[in-house]
Amino acid sequence: MNKNKIAIITLASCVLGTSLMNGCTNPVSEAGTVQSYYEGTITGMEAIDIDTNKHDGTSNSLLGAIGGAIIGNLISKNSTGTLVGAGLGAVAAGGASSLSDRHDGVRLTINSDNGPLIVDMPFSCKYAVGKKVRLISGSSQGSVMVENNGKYATATEDSYDKCPALYNSIKSN
Repeated sequence: MNKNKIAIITLASCVLGTSLMNGCTNPVSEAGTVQSYYEGTITGMEAIDIDTNKHDGTSNSLLGAIGGAIIGNLISKNSTGTLVGAGLGAVAAGGASSLSDRHDGVRLTINSDNGPLIVDMPFSCKYAVGKKVRLISGSSQGSVMVENNGKYATATEDSYDKCPALYNSIKSN
């Protein structure tokens, strides 16, 4: 393999790795955050697609453009190749960020202490019609805790593969 091909493969790997690491950072919580909650019962569920907005599409597009420009320049050795590479890199990285933000979600209809509510959340195997819930709200985004055997646990995002019967029953409604 010649040096240019090795450089291109190495650079592409670095750009892809950097883009993925940038998109997979966890949000930071603040100590001392005060939260309130409403209690209620899930009365209905509907499958939806949600945009989690966890990935920074702007930064990923910029990194993709830079990497694409470098690769385009290495391949073509002229400004046209550099510009085409930058454009393709930006589109690819931005598209990947957008797609990775799309997740299976569920729209919960909840009869709460504060009246009826609609809550859109990532899909979780903990949800079921008739389950008691606590809707947590605070300075950032809210969450849902589901009661099981007298204890509440925060509903975390699950893949539909983890509980396909529940997912299929929600999708069929």
